[in-house]
Amino acid sequence: MRSVFILIALLAFTVTSFGQISPALKAGIGYPYILDEDESISPDVHTLSGYPTVSVEKPFPIKIRQKKRLSINPGLAYYIFTESEVNGNTTEGKEYKVNHQSINGYVKLLYQAKLAGKTEAFVYLGGIGGFHIITKTKGDKTTYGLNQEMPLIEVEISENGKDFFDMVYYGAVIGFQPNARKYNFIKPSFELAFYPGFITKTLEEVTNTKKDISTIQFSVFLGFRIK
Repeated sequence: MRSVFILIALLAFTVTSFGQISPALKAGIGYPYILDEDESISPDVHTLSGYPTVSVEKPFPIKIRQKKRLSINPGLAYYIFTESEVNGNTTEGKEYKVNHQSINGYVKLLYQAKLAGKTEAFVYLGGIGGFHIITKTKGDKTTYGLNQEMPLIEVEISENGKDFFDMVYYGAVIGFQPNARKYNFIKPSFELAFYPGFITKTLEEVTNTKKDISTIQFSVFLGFRIK
């Protein structure tokens, strides 16, 4: 996190006080990197994997001293994570693999600052808060060697994902929109976000202890100019 704050500070010294109008609508795809220090030892493993996420948001610029320096961006996003665990072996042990999915709404509050010089490029930074509207955990779990009468038990898992996704989440955002003229129909932008404790990992091997895990997400957005 220290390097992120240093980057923000450096950008602050390179921008001017002019604002920049955001696109009318933004659609993006991102990749969440999971900050999980997995301490499991093979052959017993417990892993988490993130898949590309998609989102769409609507910027609402706010004027400050005749410049549109602030932007409130409500939006919707879709996430999917895969969690798998293997303990023991097929003689005595268990394994499971599930997908955790979420459709969630969020709001970004961003400060926009145009880069110095003859350019329409600008950086933006701010915060994000959201809540999970629909969550789902689906997969299967297999237990081996429970007893002689039932050496193998397979259970299908289909439930809400409240144990994996907390109801609300928050984070910090920093982004950059390259030079694009105001009348361009498409305006790309690049964004980096940090979400503390975004997902929860249940450590069944440690008496069902829960571990909050943070993520860093890199996203590419395409902004569309409506008028």
